[in-house]
Amino acid sequence: MQDPATYRIAVRGRLDPKWSSRLAGMTISHRRWPGGGVATVLEGRLADQAALSGVLNALYELHLPVLSADCLDRELPPPNGGDRSPNGSADIRPGHYDKE
Repeated sequence: MQDPATYRIAVRGRLDPKWSSRLAGMTISHRRWPGGGVATVLEGRLADQAALSGVLNALYELHLPVLSADCLDRELPPPNGGDRSPNGSADIRPGHYDKE
């Protein structure tokens, strides 16, 4: 996709919101897993795939494991006919974490 799109990216661990400017201005929030772990959720509009790649590379450099990366603007068919959640994610099912 070369058009701007809104993305939601979840990573394991806690990332301080001050990193937002380094991550293309994405909004940073935290969710708590039922077992007590924390996930950071980044959401925002990115200009293109290069911007998405830049955010993912920055998360990699911070050693934050990516749990999911979803494009919220387009509904894609599931791979190999598998089930997808309503938001298009194949990685995290709704309800696996709660807002903190």
